[in-house]
Amino acid sequence: MKYDILVIGSGIAGMMAAIEAKELGSNVAIVMKKSPLANNSFMAKGGINAALNNMKDGDSIEHHIEDTLKSGVGLAEEEAVRIFCEQAPQVVRELYRHFKVPFNTLSDGRLAQRPFGGTKYKRTCFAADATGPAIMKALNKALKELNITTIKNHFALNLLVNDGKIAGVSFLDEKTGEVKIIKAKSVIVSTGGYAGLYRGYTTNVSDATGDGIAMGLRAGLSGMDMEFIQFHPTGLKGSNYLISEAARAEGGRLINSDGKEFVDELNTRDFVARAILKQIQKGKEVYLDLTDIPEDIINTKLINLKKRVKSLKKIDITKEPIPINPLAHYTMGGIKTDTYGKTEIEGLFYAGEAGNNGVNGANRLGGNSLSEGAVFGKIAGYQAVKYSHRNKNLTEIKKEDIQKDVELIEKLKNTPFDAKEIKHQLGDILYKKVGIIRNGYALKKTLEKIEELKKPDIQKEDSNLIEKLEVLNALDIAKALTKAALSREESRGAHFRLDFPESDYAFLHHTFTKI
Repeated sequence: MKYDILVIGSGIAGMMAAIEAKELGSNVAIVMKKSPLANNSFMAKGGINAALNNMKDGDSIEHHIEDTLKSGVGLAEEEAVRIFCEQAPQVVRELYRHFKVPFNTLSDGRLAQRPFGGTKYKRTCFAADATGPAIMKALNKALKELNITTIKNHFALNLLVNDGKIAGVSFLDEKTGEVKIIKAKSVIVSTGGYAGLYRGYTTNVSDATGDGIAMGLRAGLSGMDMEFIQFHPTGLKGSNYLISEAARAEGGRLINSDGKEFVDELNTRDFVARAILKQIQKGKEVYLDLTDIPEDIINTKLINLKKRVKSLKKIDITKEPIPINPLAHYTMGGIKTDTYGKTEIEGLFYAGEAGNNGVNGANRLGGNSLSEGAVFGKIAGYQAVKYSHRNKNLTEIKKEDIQKDVELIEKLKNTPFDAKEIKHQLGDILYKKVGIIRNGYALKKTLEKIEELKKPDIQKEDSNLIEKLEVLNALDIAKALTKAALSREESRGAHFRLDFPESDYAFLHHTFTKI
């Protein structure tokens, strides 16, 4: 198979990149691990940021830039932030007008907006409390209408590079169990982040194992700021269900088991998550209390939350508080790119959570993830088309690279081990040792444990090939993020070191990690 543009990943960044490239006249394919709607973009419920000032509270693009830079705690790159904030309004309007995303509107037809953490402005557009599903369904419809080739159930193995240029990507066809090669003039990796590594303590879909980032690391690219993991303050206790910031934006209060409020609910996510963890460490339960919110607001703007909590916990959120705890939610780190998604490998671009152009710095501003994915996915699509037009010929793929992947698959088929158990062990140690609060001793012990997990015992209990491959990727990324966390001997944004609790000017720079 040969294409001008190959997109890997079906979240908002991947879909926007594929649509942009197709509308510019390129031959495009989008390859996904599962289905078009099984991703973290679909799971993002709360909203999408754009400085439209529809609520007439004085918001502006400059205010959005200021809030995003402030949230990044000195590490957000202003060029990337400025491009993002300037283009977000246009992209959100395009989603509404062109792709027909059913955003909530005001009586005069303008898009409604709600507040999110880290700002005093009502900047977040929303489709009730199911914004991600609304956007992804609309974009998936556009993929079909544009006849973009969609290849499902293919697991990306490795980037195929020759003389510094991208030549294609190898995949495992889940149906046949065979290695397949897809050639392309340009490749866009938009496979998402790695918060799913915190198995049992994450809001992410189960297969969010950072596969695209692991491929980049194996290809010699650098992971940038891999230590920064955003923990969402309000996960439904005992589940992986995310209670959107929308609930707090509509008036939800955070209280402890004594009924006392202990934090500003709409402070930045790192601050709120640490405040909740401190309450838990004191032996307190923590709750999100929505009982003071009028029932008509619940039934119009938080209806999906009401149904889901009732289904999972038998709790009526209009009458009793919801038990919560922080969960790993989003990763600021990713493969280092320039502002436009370009990597050090010619013709290879990263977009969305898989890449890192510095837009989020040390902590992502709430509400920015969907708009960031849309903006930079679209930009990556455009840049990939430009590259493919300049480079008319496909780069030759080296046979020995294909053979390595064939041999890897055969080895995994003949080496039985329990990948699920390794994932759970890794998730447990990452949450406890490389979680919301860290220290150097625990980080060093984690690196030792990761090396142990890389040598699984031969077992009768066996897992399928996809799960085994996910484990290999997860361990590579876990090593990179732990090394980065160990090297940053300070506390900044989503990275908090108990042994270095203050920010240090000497670390006012990005970390770059290789494996």
